Amino acid sequence: MKIIVFGGTFNPPHLGHQLMIEQVLSKPIADLVFDQLWLLPVGQHSFAKQFVSNEHRLTMLELMRQAICQKNPILKDKILIEKYELERAEESQTFATLEALSKQYPQHQFSFLIGSDNLGKFHLWHDYQLMLSKYPFYVYPRIDFAFQPFYEGMIALQDFPQMQVSSTQVRTALLNKSSLDGLLNVKVIEYIKNNKLFV
Repeated sequence: MKIIVFGGTFNPPHLGHQLMIEQVLSKPIADLVFDQLWLLPVGQHSFAKQFVSNEHRLTMLELMRQAICQKNPILKDKILIEKYELERAEESQTFATLEALSKQYPQHQFSFLIGSDNLGKFHLWHDYQLMLSKYPFYVYPRIDFAFQPFYEGMIALQDFPQMQVSSTQVRTALLNKSSLDGLLNVKVIEYIKNNKLFV
């Protein structure tokens, strides 16, 4: 199967993430249709980011996954949550993860999905040139982040609707007790409030 992996802290998963998932699974990309999208929550982040517990992030991801599938039943068996990086104590490195998944699932062809906001620091990713020579990287447009710099091995999803929500924007709204409408799925909002996260 053709698998596209979508990694991130998902701290929390928001409607921008949801848009990316729905669009990538619903629209053919140069006549390519992905069989599945695997959500890959980061374990130990290489840029020293802090986030809520793995349990909370997994629960919020599952709530978002369920919301997408309820809205688009055809995607029910196409979105999975991959816990590979959460089950390891070492720092998460995308290339090492893709290599491990390829070894574990040799029947699949893997590619990776990032937002255009990742391009500015992409040269800091471990073995990024080797990684791009082995795995296609699809770059989703995010508002205020151009497709620059752009590397060989990347595919720009230029005709897709821009992602306009960021996790930082969501956390700021939570801290300021601002409206979360248009930022988070209602089930995720409810979970965050019930568990007093990001306060």
